[in-house]
Amino acid sequence: QLGFQPGRNTTQVLVSVVDRISRAFEQGEVTIGVLLDFQKTFDTVQHKILFSKL
Repeated sequence: QLGFQPGRNTTQVLVSVVDRISRAFEQGEVTIGVLLDFQKTFDTVQHKILFSKL
């Protein structure tokens, strides 16, 4: 994750991932990708309870 890091962007991450997958494939290694989307993970959190626990 590179959010809010100066000079970093998603293109760099994508190039890095593709490079790693390509190298693993060339070496006969098994490659598994898992993509997770946490965009709405905390929509149902009761913030008053959470803050009281902190």
